[in-house]
Amino acid sequence: MSRRVLLGLAVAAAGAIAVLALALVVATREGEDERVPVALRAGDPGKCRGLGGAAARACFEREFLAMVRGDRDPRRAVDVIAEEAWKTGGSLLSDCHGIMHTVGRTYAGERKLTLASLVDFLPRSNDPGCTAGFAHGMVTAIAPGIDPERPGEAERVCGEAGTRYQRYSCIHGVGHAFMRMYTDQLEPSLHLCRALGDDSAPDCAQGAYHDYWFAIAGVDGASLDSEPVTNPRELCGAQPAAFVRPCWYRAFIESRPENFALATPEDLDGLCGGLTGLQRSACITGASVIGPPDPAEQVELCARMGAPSDAASCVRGVKVQNLRDARVEDHVALLRGCERFAERARAACRRWLAKTIAVLTDGTFAQEGCPRLDAARARRDCREGAASMEDALVTFS
Repeated sequence: MSRRVLLGLAVAAAGAIAVLALALVVATREGEDERVPVALRAGDPGKCRGLGGAAARACFEREFLAMVRGDRDPRRAVDVIAEEAWKTGGSLLSDCHGIMHTVGRTYAGERKLTLASLVDFLPRSNDPGCTAGFAHGMVTAIAPGIDPERPGEAERVCGEAGTRYQRYSCIHGVGHAFMRMYTDQLEPSLHLCRALGDDSAPDCAQGAYHDYWFAIAGVDGASLDSEPVTNPRELCGAQPAAFVRPCWYRAFIESRPENFALATPEDLDGLCGGLTGLQRSACITGASVIGPPDPAEQVELCARMGAPSDAASCVRGVKVQNLRDARVEDHVALLRGCERFAERARAACRRWLAKTIAVLTDGTFAQEGCPRLDAARARRDCREGAASMEDALVTFS
């Protein structure tokens, strides 16, 4: 699937696969008492070298699944896969989330994981690509064990995850699971998401919309019984107000316009022309996601939007998660980019970026980053944004 819009790094696919295969041959992970070899125990991603499209996806699914099966703790193999995918980039990185969805779903099914045992297998990383895909796939697999009369049980399990990002990722996975319970029908799935409450429902809904696009593409075992609505204006225009933003956000990620590079405010306006109110705001956010992969470039692009409301909507699509391993100084520098915004959009920019960076850092940014901002108002906006990190994220991945 189209993770390249979130993680687009320019490395040739064949070269990336070759480098990854070599890296995985020698990769080891440090255990408490011993070094535990991960690669070559069962899986060999080198077999996938030179393949493309569906053949490459199927090959990596098979070899990565063999790797996670081959270690007593599958999370260590997932960590190695994710680490090397980030290093090498290319199409493997962009597709890794979707590939690992299938790996995680298959693995959890084979291990017969349940709601009760799931938390012991959820990855402990904030990686939005391979690792999150593995987590989402595992949560999807436990769908048969969810009682539709008690959807809150799934939310309580997610609440046991170690970090805010992992709790968010688990709730997103619950949205996938709800969809599998109802053969990817949105209405009953969103009804269950709504039962989770305001702090979880929109993030669950984004997982549901994600699975809807999986079903359209026919990947990860998802399928639709009825004719799908593939026009985001029609699809998202018919959604409940609380779920309009997740709908647009996921629609742009999964159905990016072909041969289109978003680089200017005019590009954003063209994609969302004719829309008003919430629909325009949500469209601008979703379209922002397919802009430059560098969050700083995205902030600069958003600052050039003519209307302050459009600028504030645009910043909600900034790919802060691409800075997951960045230094505090880099996070602070990103917030300083909000000074380029019109005054009426400046606070919204700071609060949103601080909120999402706080999610990535599990709250430490409030103490380590916000005090480094120059102006008292900027520091206050930053603290307020970071303090809201447990609220629904809505447009995040």
